[in-house]
Amino acid sequence: MKHIEGDNRDQIVIFVETLDSIINENNAARFIDAYVEKLDLRTMKFKMRECEMGRPSYTAKLLLKIYIYGYFNKIRSGRKLETECKRNIELIWLTGRLAPDFKTITNFRKDNKAGIKGIFKEFLKICHKLGLLSFDLVGIDGTKIRAQNGNNNVYMRKNINEVIDRINKKIDMYLEELDQNDMSEKGEFEILTNNIEERLNKAKTRKEKAEAIKKMFEENPEMERYFANDPESVFMKDKGSISPGYNLQAAIDDKNKLIVAIDVTRESNDQRQIVNMSEKIEESKKAIGVETNTIKVADAGYYSEQQITNAIDTGHNIYLAHPGDAKLKKDSYNENPEKVPTADYQLSKFQYDKESDVYICPEEKLLKKYGGPKKDARGKETVYYKCRDCKNCLKRDECTNDKSGRKLQVYVRKQEIDQFDTKIRSEYGKKLVSRRKEICEHPFGTIKRNFGFTNFSMKGKENALSESSFIGFIYNLKRVINIIGIQKLTAMI
Repeated sequence: MKHIEGDNRDQIVIFVETLDSIINENNAARFIDAYVEKLDLRTMKFKMRECEMGRPSYTAKLLLKIYIYGYFNKIRSGRKLETECKRNIELIWLTGRLAPDFKTITNFRKDNKAGIKGIFKEFLKICHKLGLLSFDLVGIDGTKIRAQNGNNNVYMRKNINEVIDRINKKIDMYLEELDQNDMSEKGEFEILTNNIEERLNKAKTRKEKAEAIKKMFEENPEMERYFANDPESVFMKDKGSISPGYNLQAAIDDKNKLIVAIDVTRESNDQRQIVNMSEKIEESKKAIGVETNTIKVADAGYYSEQQITNAIDTGHNIYLAHPGDAKLKKDSYNENPEKVPTADYQLSKFQYDKESDVYICPEEKLLKKYGGPKKDARGKETVYYKCRDCKNCLKRDECTNDKSGRKLQVYVRKQEIDQFDTKIRSEYGKKLVSRRKEICEHPFGTIKRNFGFTNFSMKGKENALSESSFIGFIYNLKRVINIIGIQKLTAMI
């Protein structure tokens, strides 16, 4: 039985095919090449590091093509990109057989944060020209992405001395083993000795690092923890695990599930992000010339009374899932700051009499205002209402644990919040909010599962934002290619 056989490696070929003919018309590399060639990188604030010893440098466009191709194909490491430039036929075609070293590749990404962030918005203009964006309804959501900082590189003030003691014990152990080996015959112990010396040097380096961090704790009394690899990262809780990272925020257009705005925050929850992301959406609309009145929807994790009123003041049309209608953990939203014993006596069960400016409890007792408005650390103003007739109430134990009687802490703009709650709990509001999951899950699923983007390659918040913007661009690029095809997209360029 015969099988398909390849070409004889020793066969002399008269007619050699060109490099260009190997890459077909529907290859994404062709669009990457055409797109980057049309970009004005100078106005996009790209810059190049000069090469040493007078050698000519690689062009910014060449290195940008390498990065776009790499992220498009889940290759983010500078070393891997260097290797692929030498063996990957698509990259060989894209670079014209040039293969920059990994240092040049990684320095380009590090030195061009502003330019790389600009690529995201620049591609949105093409999406708009192709009619792929509507900005009628935009979903907002967040996801946790690990930083370049493992838990073993997080140092705590409370146990920094214990860490140094453990390192000192290891150093003493290694020194003792070296002394024992010196007294033994060389040969069979030589390999072991070399290994101990290597571990000893690493332990000494760790000790120097730990002592430097201890000094930082002494000089900064307010600092409780230090992230050694990425000091700007913070602990993020995600699906039961806690690790250093950032909160990646994204806004996704409903029409074709394209990302229209991206941001990175160091806050572990989303409660203060709805106005921020709404403004990012408006910035994107302005950049591409869209004037639609956009509805922004988000889940209950974004519900914050202060953020809602800020959104109202700035004219953002938002719809949020109400925490009372969602299965959230108790610490995600506290509708009951006084920790009322039973749900029947929460603030929402009290009726407000606007004319008399009093609250009426379920037992029809009056709670009158006392004292002036008070501001918390974030500037939120609240007022207190107190019941003077709790002493003989039969339901007191179900209503409050306060010996002086039931108090209500009420946001000064609660009436606006009540109107907002009515709006989002309407049939129309619930329909909009129910669309959020459908809109937002697709991009995050693709980015994390298909692209493998579960950790940042760069350190620091600004670098994380730059990389997030780039992965947002790559997601949009792949999405647009799936929708309209390579040839039509290239023709648009």
